[in-house]
Amino acid sequence: MLSKILSKDECAKCKLCCTFDSYDLWETPCITPSLASKILQEYAPEQQFVKKGEHFLLKMKKEKDVDLYYCSLLDSDKGCILGDDKPFDCKIWPLRVMALNDTKVITLSPVCPVVTKKPIGEIMEVARELSEQIFKYADENPEAVKPYLADYPILVVESSKYKETLI
Repeated sequence: MLSKILSKDECAKCKLCCTFDSYDLWETPCITPSLASKILQEYAPEQQFVKKGEHFLLKMKKEKDVDLYYCSLLDSDKGCILGDDKPFDCKIWPLRVMALNDTKVITLSPVCPVVTKKPIGEIMEVARELSEQIFKYADENPEAVKPYLADYPILVVESSKYKETLI
C-alpha cells in the first residue's frame, strides 16, 4: 500500500515495525477473525492469539533477558510469512489511524527510520490517497483505532465529507 514511499527492500532490511518492547505492545496489529483463521489454516497452525474485542492480537513470546517481543509471524531471513495477507495495521505502517477526541486521524509513527527521512509532502500525499480506505477500515474495525499520542504527527483528519459517503 505504501510502495510510493517504502520499498519492500527497505522494510526487509529494517523490520523495526515487527519488534515490540513492553511499552509499545499497544502497537501490536489487530487480527480480524477471518485472518486469524487463515493464519491457522495456511501459515502457522501453532499460532496462538489473545482476544481483543471482536479481533485478536498475536501472542508473542518475550525474548529472554531483554524487553523485546518479535512478531511470531516474522521469519528472520524472509520477513513476514504472511506476504500480501498481512494485517491492515501492518499494510499501512508507519501510518496509524488514531482517535483524537471524537475524530479519527491518520498519523505518522515517529519511529520508522526509513520514512522519517522522506519528504513530508510525499508522505502526506500517500496518506491522503489512502485516507478513504483507512477510515473505512477503521469504521468497520474499531479495535484497529489506537488512542492518539502527541508525538505522532497528524497527516489527515477525517472529514465530514467522508462520513457522508458512508451513509
